[in-house]
Amino acid sequence: MKQLTFYIVISLIFFSCAKEREASENEESKKLSPEFQATTTPIHVLSYSIDVKECFYQNNFVQLIGVDPSINKFEWFKCIPEQEDQFISSDSVLITNLNGKYRLDIEKLIPGLGEKDSSIFIELAFCETSIDIPSSFTPDKDNQFDKWLPIFKGVSEFFVRITDGNENILFESESENKLFDGTFNGKSLPSGSYKFYIYGTYRSGYLFEQQGIIELVRLST
Repeated sequence: MKQLTFYIVISLIFFSCAKEREASENEESKKLSPEFQATTTPIHVLSYSIDVKECFYQNNFVQLIGVDPSINKFEWFKCIPEQEDQFISSDSVLITNLNGKYRLDIEKLIPGLGEKDSSIFIELAFCETSIDIPSSFTPDKDNQFDKWLPIFKGVSEFFVRITDGNENILFESESENKLFDGTFNGKSLPSGSYKFYIYGTYRSGYLFEQQGIIELVRLST
């Protein structure tokens, strides 16, 4: 019976995250935070020996840098599927907030060899932003699932609160280094259902807000 309980708990921990994440994507607000300030990520495309693949956060910018004194001609293009590549700029630096594929054509003067033409392809994608919420944890000090906190990707700031059935606040955190260990005021909380509430901002600037139930399970020995 104990072994069956253990396997049930482990299954809940590993297989519930996908369902929680799907629900969160449907519920989260797509409004930008009023405090959001866009950032610009520089990428020196000429420092790559192969074509460039990078990600950046939606609603932010990428600065594609092709500066080199030996290059006397730059041409940036946006690659559009099943269409001719669209010319964008002849500057040595291109700033964009659009994902997709780009092409940089350069004309380089090589001493003793003359001019040489070449192309660099750049593929830009949006970095992942997500929250995975384990539905249960087992604070039995076996170094497996002893503490609880959502798994954040691409989050700039967040706030987590856990309460009991009477809305008593048991835990609050704004740091990934501060996890819920199943105690309150130094005493172990009993097995049962507890409420969580989360809000914050993705690095894309989008706000998120979620609430639900987690299960605290103490395995008998």
